[in-house]
Amino acid sequence: MGGILTFCIRSFLLRFSWCNGKIGAMKTRRNSEITGLIAGVVVTAAGGLLILLPFLAHLDMMGGGYALQFLGLFLVLFGLVTAAIFGQRAARLSSIFSGEKLLAHWVYDSAQVEEQAQRDRHQTRKTNLGLFLVIAGFMLACIVLFAVYGYASGQQDSMPWFIGGMVGVLLLLAALAFGMPYIQYRRPVRSSHEAIIAMNGLYVNGALHIWNAPLASLDGVSFVEDGAGARLVFCLRSRTGIGATEAYTVEVPVPYGQEEAARKVEEHFQVSDLPA
Repeated sequence: MGGILTFCIRSFLLRFSWCNGKIGAMKTRRNSEITGLIAGVVVTAAGGLLILLPFLAHLDMMGGGYALQFLGLFLVLFGLVTAAIFGQRAARLSSIFSGEKLLAHWVYDSAQVEEQAQRDRHQTRKTNLGLFLVIAGFMLACIVLFAVYGYASGQQDSMPWFIGGMVGVLLLLAALAFGMPYIQYRRPVRSSHEAIIAMNGLYVNGALHIWNAPLASLDGVSFVEDGAGARLVFCLRSRTGIGATEAYTVEVPVPYGQEEAARKVEEHFQVSDLPA
C-alpha cells in the first residue's frame, strides 16, 4: 500500500504527465490511468473511515455498527484491488511514454482516426446489442416468474416495487449498452491521434492495452492488408474470473509508407516470447 501511495503522490506532483525525447520531442502526455489509481486510494480511505466510524462516533455495534464496518471492509478490499490494477497500468503507461522498449510510434491524420473510430463503434454496437438481448430476455423471464409467484402468494403490494426496480435496472443496462459505443467513439476522435507500440504494451488513440500482466495477456500480432486498409491486429485476452478469460482484438491502423515497420513489429512478436 505504501508503494501505491508513493507512486500516486509522485504522479500528482508531476501533474499527471510525463515528457520524453524519444517519442515526440518536448511533448507532454497525461497519464489517464492515474485517475483510476487515485479513485482506488480514495475508496480505500473511505472504507477505512467506515471501519473506524462506529468507534469514533460511539455507535451501537448491533444497531448498525457492524454493518458499517462490513461495508467499510468491502470498500477497502475493492479500493486496494482497484489501486493495484491501475497502479500497474499507470506504471506501464509511464514506461511506454518514456520510449522504453519502443517498437513503433505513428501519428494519424483526423480522417484516418475517424474511419477507425466509426468501424470500432459499429462493431461495439453490434456486440453490445447481442449481449443486451440475452440479458434482457433473462431478466424479463425472471420478472414474469417472480410476478406470477408474488401475485399467487398474496404479495401484490410489493410487486410494483419489484417490477419497477427490475425495469430500472434493465433501462440502466440499456443506457450502458447503447451509450458505450458513443463514448468509445469520442475517445479516439478527441485523443492525440497516435499509436505507440512497445514490447509490453500498446497505446492507441487514448486507450491503453497491456499484456504479460496478472489480468491480461497477448496471444499474437498479425499484419493485415485488405480493402479496409493496412493494420496490425493485436489478439489480446483479459481475465474475467477464476479460470475464465475473454478474448478481444485491437486494430492499429498502419500509416501509408509504414508497412515495412509494421511487418517488423509483427515479426518481433512472432519470434519473441512476448516479454513483459
